[in-house]
Amino acid sequence: MKKRITIIGGSIAGLTSALILASAKNNELDFEINIIDEGKADLNAVAIYNVPLFPKGIIGKDIIAKTKEQVDSLLKVKYINGKINEISGDKGALKAIGENINLESDYIILATGASAFDIKGLGNIVKEHNLMNKPNKIRLEYKGRQEVKSGIYVAGIASGVTSMVTAAMGSASEAACAILSDIKGEIVVAHDTPTSRK
Repeated sequence: MKKRITIIGGSIAGLTSALILASAKNNELDFEINIIDEGKADLNAVAIYNVPLFPKGIIGKDIIAKTKEQVDSLLKVKYINGKINEISGDKGALKAIGENINLESDYIILATGASAFDIKGLGNIVKEHNLMNKPNKIRLEYKGRQEVKSGIYVAGIASGVTSMVTAAMGSASEAACAILSDIKGEIVVAHDTPTSRK
């Protein structure tokens, strides 16, 4: 079975979600993943010193490039430069629409960051982000396992977690695991062993 996933936002949260999903590919489950990104990630302007296993002082654009390489080693993902303006439909037939973009997906992940959210079709889900020390930051309202609407999940800083790379990665992992669990109908966590990919 192949599931279509659209991830809106191509920084560390969107890429982490893609990596978790790509790592879950097996003989019974496959994915078609599209990542839509405007190229405005805050990560591009920083260097990181406090994330385990990241080289000390790695710059954001290198994190993004290396994570894309890791994702693509497991599953070929389509990266689309652009902006989504509207989401419609229901789980299994969700539509993400933007200029020259019209994607139908089974699931959508919103990894849009905390600066703004102006995608139409999801109602009044924008709330004040109260775990950031900068003004005018937003989070998206969700229920349960980061589910904004059936089949639509929020990941990263947009979920309301503290503005840290590790927090964004954890939230993104949870969103991907929530989708995997929804697909299977039971709690799913993607794990490997030293010999599982030989």
